[in-house]
Amino acid sequence: MRAREFLSEVKSFKSKLSKGKQHPTAEKASPGHLRTRGYYDMYRAAMAVAGMDKDGNMEFQPDPESWMGTEGFVGTYTDEERKMAKQAYKALGMAVADGAKPGSEEPDAVNTKSPVVGFKGYPR
Repeated sequence: MRAREFLSEVKSFKSKLSKGKQHPTAEKASPGHLRTRGYYDMYRAAMAVAGMDKDGNMEFQPDPESWMGTEGFVGTYTDEERKMAKQAYKALGMAVADGAKPGSEEPDAVNTKSPVVGFKGYPR
């Protein structure tokens, strides 16, 4: 069986749609839906819903936007990767902004005290 034999409905489906419109059949069969600016807003709203009790009260009030917001994120580990990523953005005519300085450090509290309590029952 060829693809055109079972994908023939695509032509008739597209003819009934204008750009950005939901197909009338799907609209009539839908129990209703909500729309947002995009997937990021939907993700943040889902986090808020997950924090609600059965009455719709939230135990905490999440920020409407994270530290990154709706921006993209590329994490680089080396200077060479950072340079390549910036060149790619430039080649595509995209603006790029540094989110954090290169390099990493352990926070002051890391590796200062073991979280494991030693067991003194074994002979040493």
